[in-house]
Amino acid sequence: MNNVFVYCEIDKFTVEEVSFELLTKGRKLANELGVQLEAIAAGSGITGKVEKDILSYGVDKLHVFDAPGLFPYTSKPHTSILVNLFKQEQPQICLMGATVIGRDLGPRVSSSLTSGLTADCTALEIGDYDDKKTGKHYEGLLYQIRPAFGGNIVATIVNPDNRPQMATVRSGVMKAEKVAEYYNGEISSCLRPTTWCASLSATWKRPPTT
Repeated sequence: MNNVFVYCEIDKFTVEEVSFELLTKGRKLANELGVQLEAIAAGSGITGKVEKDILSYGVDKLHVFDAPGLFPYTSKPHTSILVNLFKQEQPQICLMGATVIGRDLGPRVSSSLTSGLTADCTALEIGDYDDKKTGKHYEGLLYQIRPAFGGNIVATIVNPDNRPQMATVRSGVMKAEKVAEYYNGEISSCLRPTTWCASLSATWKRPPTT
């Protein structure tokens, strides 16, 4: 509960580099907040192919969703997975790459959960915030930092009241650093089209192969 989550983009059986960058940053944010780092991987036939790479960046728990139709990426199945998972796990932060996929998935998840989302961040920090209008003091918020007005200024955005605090982050602005080659994290797997995956297969049909 209230952990830091990172959505990992999977290209068939390969984890995209931006996801490793976000896992590195997510590990640092989780350490600062005193919570766990969790990651999400969704695809088809990925079981046994991505877990070691993802866990090595200090992931405490990896949620693997492996079912037909989860690759190539389409909006509805991945949105359904994240929305249902977040309703159950109640994360305080979720990070995604500011990629074609992240820019499609992030707003869909944020809208479904009525949470905030800051796009194209270049830096992320943890800090406090005082709301001068209400007099409330907030601790441990995610500072979502991004260029604004054509890059002429840098804006720091906070989301005091809604969860998760969501941000997409540009590729290449953060450094990817492994914690341990064999990091001892937990793996939670959904391998058959049951529960959440069942609802996906009911609303989405796999495209014909060519």
